[in-house]
Amino acid sequence: MTQPEQNPHTAPPHTHRAAAVIGGTHGLGHQLALRARAAGLTTVVYGRSADTVPTATGFDTRRLDLTDLDSVRTADIAMPTPAYVFWVAGAFLKKPLTDTEEAELTGLTHLLFTGPVLFLRRLLAAQEGPVHLVTIASSSSWKRRERESLYCGLKAAQATLTRNLVPELTAAHGGSRVTLINPGGLAVPDFHTGLEIDYGHMMDPGEVAGIIWDLVRRQTAPFQEVQILRSGVPGREGVPEVSFGARVPQPPQAEPIARLP
Repeated sequence: MTQPEQNPHTAPPHTHRAAAVIGGTHGLGHQLALRARAAGLTTVVYGRSADTVPTATGFDTRRLDLTDLDSVRTADIAMPTPAYVFWVAGAFLKKPLTDTEEAELTGLTHLLFTGPVLFLRRLLAAQEGPVHLVTIASSSSWKRRERESLYCGLKAAQATLTRNLVPELTAAHGGSRVTLINPGGLAVPDFHTGLEIDYGHMMDPGEVAGIIWDLVRRQTAPFQEVQILRSGVPGREGVPEVSFGARVPQPPQAEPIARLP
């Protein structure tokens, strides 16, 4: 099901006071932070390079290195409630598992899963009101990929953890909500370092951020899972297409073509 185009000016007003973006200094995370600030929310930007964001931008920048346990344990978590919390931070790795160095494996695991989970444990426990958690996972959590087993596995873990957090968050604060977003390829060169990619066929992160904010602001149910995939229709490459609900993981090999007897 493709979502019809919506007018962002008809979206209901924010009832939240703040937005925290874990990984808000670059790419999609930064675009989400820009829209939070434009909506008048106290916008906390967490990131390893948060100190490079100009202080005059109106963001509350806080350094957070998800690969450093001391940073995860000590980063400032104070913010007004109710709050949106965006889990966006990430990096990409395209390499067979057997060719992956131990430092690459542990670093990516800390960045994509262990670090954010430890930080979210602190952040969510400290909230005195409802939280709307928005997890940016990936279509790689269910798609068949080559030479991306570690990345896909960590994204699947992120998505599964998010789904199972729903009853815990709603039990803590009845007004809490969770949105799980699985986007396809985004035109963020810093994310695909070292790869030759035609970014003209990738989705624009600013456009995708606008779609996400519109979905989040309209959500009334405790949980919503959304796929935002790039169109494969000739002439529409890179155009975001929105559908709802989880996807069944693809088999590791392409389905064989049925032969007639």
